[in-house]
Amino acid sequence: MKFHGALARCVAFSTLQQLTLAQSAQELIDSVLNPDPDSATYSSYSSEIYYNATLYNQTPIASTNYDRLEASAKLRLPAAAYDYAAGGAGLGKTVAANRKAFDQWQIVPRMMRDVLPHRNLSTNLFGRTLPAPVVMAPVGVQTLFHPTGERATAKVFGELGLPYTLSTATSTGFADVAEANGDGSPRWYQLYWPSDDDLTRSYLRSAKENGYEVLVVTVDTWDLGWRTRDLDRGFFPFIRGIGVQIGLEDSCAHEKLGFNPLAPNATAEQKQTAALYHVITTSRGISPVWRNLTKLREFWGDGPIVLKGIQTAEDAQMAVEYGIDGIILSNHGGRQVDGAIGSLEALPSIVEAVKGKITIGFDGGIRSGADIYKAIALGADFVQLGRPVLWGLAHEGEKGVRHVLKSLLAEFDLTVGLSGCETLDQVNSTFLQRVE
Repeated sequence: MKFHGALARCVAFSTLQQLTLAQSAQELIDSVLNPDPDSATYSSYSSEIYYNATLYNQTPIASTNYDRLEASAKLRLPAAAYDYAAGGAGLGKTVAANRKAFDQWQIVPRMMRDVLPHRNLSTNLFGRTLPAPVVMAPVGVQTLFHPTGERATAKVFGELGLPYTLSTATSTGFADVAEANGDGSPRWYQLYWPSDDDLTRSYLRSAKENGYEVLVVTVDTWDLGWRTRDLDRGFFPFIRGIGVQIGLEDSCAHEKLGFNPLAPNATAEQKQTAALYHVITTSRGISPVWRNLTKLREFWGDGPIVLKGIQTAEDAQMAVEYGIDGIILSNHGGRQVDGAIGSLEALPSIVEAVKGKITIGFDGGIRSGADIYKAIALGADFVQLGRPVLWGLAHEGEKGVRHVLKSLLAEFDLTVGLSGCETLDQVNSTFLQRVE
């Protein structure tokens, strides 16, 4: 059977080679420089960049290198906004650990394999077939980085058919983000779980009414970590009314407050009170507990529920026992507990513990397409992107986001092919080696 399978692959590959040879020289050139939009690959973005620079003297809106991208964003942003995104808890040891964990794995490419320009990176997540295993992380307060904020990021993810996760700390409401994201686009909603059940029901109802399909519950940020960059400035955007739009728009919150902070006659004091109410109810220092997941399931219904912030095999197994649909391995970008384990370091043990019984997402330290490759090879079903997207957003809104996302996808696509893989399911730990 193995011989026949290998023979079939050889025949298919030979046929494709003949088709390529049958093209005229001009057809071949056009297929690379002016690809049909329906047949273009992620990796063709590099050809597009070279082509535009050669013929039109146009270079990308921002660097394709993460370090230079971040440095450029820093120059464009107010210092408080940059520090809010770049900073971590305490001495920043967990932020560094996230990156160190990636450096401990090296890719081992295989050569002379049947790999063609059109690779299949598609995957199925929660009933949706997606073109790539990439999801927008639930990053809040995005208008700090560009006035278009969540509208810009949601639009780009919608264009590319990739899931967009809206944060409870959003500076743009459910409906506006859904409109920017586009009809039929895969949308997820991240919940900072309110201590008030009425508010929880109301937030989830609004999410469902606006087409958010997957509920992502952040379980590691029920109180803020010791974030020194923000503390030194006394910078907390939520008190200033940034990142509280869901609370300001919510009808249940209006009833409890006794006023609508968005009404034309609302006072500045009422708006600040409403902002504080939203913040306090979603991060008042009360930890969510496992037994209350049954209550959350009742509120959300049959839709997928994913826990974000899982960092141990034991907690991953608990999620399985409670019937949760997925987990996202995350330490909140190193912003909660200083000196904690790097996210990628924890991934293999969690994959081994759940043995395919639950969908596993990964968040924490991804800076390149090669990083995406490593996370997928170690067993993640998908990855979430946070800081790189924000740095792109700082470069003229959606233009910068589009460039960064296309760059990451292009490098991932190329890494898959150049390592010797043709489909996503071929990417596994045999292509990695660990170094100390």
